[in-house]
Amino acid sequence: MAKLPQLTTWEKVIIGALGGLSAVCVKFLGQDYALLIEQGANLSADQWFAFKVGYFILTPILIFLGAVLAWVSDEPSRIKLLAIAIAAPAMITTWSGGIKTSEAVSVAGFSFISSAHASEQSKNTEDDELTVVDPMKRTSMNWWNAGVSGIKMFFGYGKEIKSYYVVAGSFKDKSSALKHAQAINNRDSIYRAHVGSKARNGFYPVLLGEAVTFSSANTLKKTIVGQRVIHDAYLVSSEKIKPLLSFDFQ
Repeated sequence: MAKLPQLTTWEKVIIGALGGLSAVCVKFLGQDYALLIEQGANLSADQWFAFKVGYFILTPILIFLGAVLAWVSDEPSRIKLLAIAIAAPAMITTWSGGIKTSEAVSVAGFSFISSAHASEQSKNTEDDELTVVDPMKRTSMNWWNAGVSGIKMFFGYGKEIKSYYVVAGSFKDKSSALKHAQAINNRDSIYRAHVGSKARNGFYPVLLGEAVTFSSANTLKKTIVGQRVIHDAYLVSSEKIKPLLSFDFQ
């Protein structure tokens, strides 16, 4: 059997780069594509941005790794060289699969105060800096933080689907919050309005139902805003609310 001629350096580099790119494509199609299709509507704008930045940073690195492995190899067969170039990047992308929960990507903070009650808030509390933010709007995340979050997402961290409560108002005293929740339930018990624990800013949020995904919470918000009892509503991350007080309004 005739001996195969040695490949040129450029042939090795190109084959290696294709191997690295192939490993990235396999990772995306095998690990992340299903997540984006099934839960894309529930990912926040920050998560979407970090996801794209992570791939933007790590794809060239894995392509370079594949090119280097092919360059240092003496393998004359193009097919075998491609397999070698895929191997190391594939080990990295395989390890990075799944959703890991030991770390969490921080999504924007929220305030329990609606515009109707904002004037009652103390100007000296640390909650003054918290604002209600639409999860589908990007925060002021800079490129450095986006890069760090993106790399974490590439390796499985920060992909968790966040949950949100629909807040139908907030009150300084518990009795007013209970009365408002009772009025909502008297109108329609399907909303299951109840009062959350007192926030650090001293207000009691009136919550509707359980914490749900963004798409479900946003649908509920659009449904109830403008009704006779509920004049304003907004979303709050479940991470910002302590366990519920009670469904008993008697």
